[in-house]
Amino acid sequence: MRVVTVLGVLVVSAAGTVSAQHAHQLEFGGYGIFTRYDQAFQLDNQFGGGGRLGFFLNDVFGIEVDGNVSFANLKNAPSPIPPNINHTQVRIGSVSLILNSGGNKSILYLLGGYSRIDMGVNPPYNFALNAVHGGIGERFFIGNHMALRLEARGYYAPKNCCLTGQNVFQASGSAGLSFFLGGGGVPEEKVPEIPKAKRDSILAAGGQVPKAPQPR
Repeated sequence: MRVVTVLGVLVVSAAGTVSAQHAHQLEFGGYGIFTRYDQAFQLDNQFGGGGRLGFFLNDVFGIEVDGNVSFANLKNAPSPIPPNINHTQVRIGSVSLILNSGGNKSILYLLGGYSRIDMGVNPPYNFALNAVHGGIGERFFIGNHMALRLEARGYYAPKNCCLTGQNVFQASGSAGLSFFLGGGGVPEEKVPEIPKAKRDSILAAGGQVPKAPQPR
């Protein structure tokens, strides 16, 4: 219940806390991912890699597609001599709606959507699952057009698992870099305007008036 309350507060406050101008920006990048598989799959937890492509509909909402792949080892795997296998290639493709909330330096976000989890091509892993996912993450900006992105995500599939017929839940954590094109970017910090009288006194004393920041 506490988690639901926290997520609700984030959703309600998101529209009022976004100050960076990212509307109509394109986001793309790559990431490394670590996945904890459901016990029903009998797979060791594994690292993998993936990529994403997203678009800011406005400063609050965005849409995104992403995909990742990992080569997960089977627990208590038999000899790798065919036709037996000791690993499977797990591929996950997702479509998400993103709710952004943040400022110039970082953007906290929530996401949710649909995922297709393809477990492999060799029996007994030659099946795929339709799942829903939800997650939370944050982008830490490095300049105007690049950010470090961290994310935690969970996947849930109903009772259609070909191995056990049970509900399936798995979780993942990822870290990567995102790049941004178009839109307004992160706004420059404004230098307060110096009153004319004070400006004249600075110049009369041989000082220098601070210059306006140059566009990056």
